[in-house]
Amino acid sequence: MLFLVLNIVLLSGFGLFLKHAKDNQQRLNPIGFVNYLSAFFISVWVLSQEQDFEFSKLTFALGISNGVTYAAGFELFTLGIRLSGIVVTAALVRLSIVIPILVSMLFWQEIPNAWQSIGLLLTFVAIPLLSQREKEPTYKFTPDRPEVSQGLGFAVVITILVITGISRLTMKAFNEMCPIDEKSLYMSLLFGVATVIYLGVCLYQRVWPNWWEVAYGTLIGICNVGGSWALLIALDKVSALIAFPMSSSGGVLFTMFVGMVFLRERLGRIPLIGAVLAAIALIFVNLRP
Repeated sequence: MLFLVLNIVLLSGFGLFLKHAKDNQQRLNPIGFVNYLSAFFISVWVLSQEQDFEFSKLTFALGISNGVTYAAGFELFTLGIRLSGIVVTAALVRLSIVIPILVSMLFWQEIPNAWQSIGLLLTFVAIPLLSQREKEPTYKFTPDRPEVSQGLGFAVVITILVITGISRLTMKAFNEMCPIDEKSLYMSLLFGVATVIYLGVCLYQRVWPNWWEVAYGTLIGICNVGGSWALLIALDKVSALIAFPMSSSGGVLFTMFVGMVFLRERLGRIPLIGAVLAAIALIFVNLRP
């Protein structure tokens, strides 16, 4: 449970730093590159501390594929922010937990008890309510970025949900099907592939991070790699039916707490209902018969 709490705090930090960078007009693609590069260096350093260096083909395949989904997910996340705002986009990312949960139930026989089923349902109700806590101005498209059709916008948000869900499912698959002592190699492959992809994006767009973007990217990268490690370790101890709902709804609650206490944000009636439901959901998913 300690690692789940660590995952919640670090991945909430990921979102808070990213939102702060966006609010300060920093470019998200250079930040994404520094983020993955920092996470890659940390993962390789951890790997270098290990005595034995062995790997299975499945670890190699899952690490590379998860790196692709991480990079694609981040790029889609930045696109979703432009089209729909960070609140809607973040809610979709959190709701993507339905994919690894359903697969875990079907293939790894992680069947929820009655209390956990109620908790899962409350989680899926709470997250959209929690996402109503902000109102963002409509994105103003410039002439070089013409307004997109509603159908394209819908396709983007659905793709965000699917790609993020597959990314989480890949991590669960590694946890179930690969040797437990290959985590360092897996994380190095994941962040290494994502770094290469984002290097290509930056070269194609001819952008390079400034000092502020390096600072934001480094902080986000530390949160990213730390949160991902914590989730992998947590999945060794608890089922996906507990880990993913706690990570998602707990992350929203923690971010809301930071906003209220340190940023003086006011909570409306609808997100307050969502917060109560999320807190109840966290209790229910941890109940055993």
